[in-house]
Amino acid sequence: MTNNDAFVSLVDVSKHFGSVVAVDHLSFTIDSGEFFSLLGPSGCGKTTVLRMLGGFESPTTGEIYIDGAPMSEVPPHHRPTNMVFQNYAIFPHLNVRANIAYGLRYDKIEKADVARRVEEALEMVKLPGFGKRRSNELSGGQRQRVALARALIKRPKVLLLDEPEAGLDQEAVGMLGSILTDWKAGGRTAVMTTHNVEQGLIWGDRVAILSGGK
Repeated sequence: MTNNDAFVSLVDVSKHFGSVVAVDHLSFTIDSGEFFSLLGPSGCGKTTVLRMLGGFESPTTGEIYIDGAPMSEVPPHHRPTNMVFQNYAIFPHLNVRANIAYGLRYDKIEKADVARRVEEALEMVKLPGFGKRRSNELSGGQRQRVALARALIKRPKVLLLDEPEAGLDQEAVGMLGSILTDWKAGGRTAVMTTHNVEQGLIWGDRVAILSGGK
């Protein structure tokens, strides 16, 4: 059963990697338009939770619902989510423009509209003119900005952020804060993992503290 009033529900979700229990019978709900922070140290299970929400890991037991629909059989590219990975996960063989537009390839969008949205995304993350650069021509902070632009361009119902402040310089952290503030102001839903208590409290409407996958 899922909470009909909740936009995101985890119902008795566990994740095992062999004999290791990464997530242990976890249940919680997230409302539409809520910014939800998962706070805890490395190894507590928060990234595994985020990857299960995005479809990159499957629960060993339990079910995840988004907007009332069960997600077990839904692959990542068909879910109403987009994820910004801690390790950026941008494609080295593609330039910045192609990386940002990558998620739109499954959508029936005119090329001109794709190009416009990519340029808007580049402006949003303060990388205008970087469209033709390869990943090896970017700093770590710039790669994180590209990953953020790639997630935002899809306008997901749920934005997933794995330690988004990691690897960013002070200017980029300020830019990220501005983008997330606008995201919240637009009434959109986001889930963020962090070990930074201050960031979790600043951005989170609610904070869940994870320890040992619970």
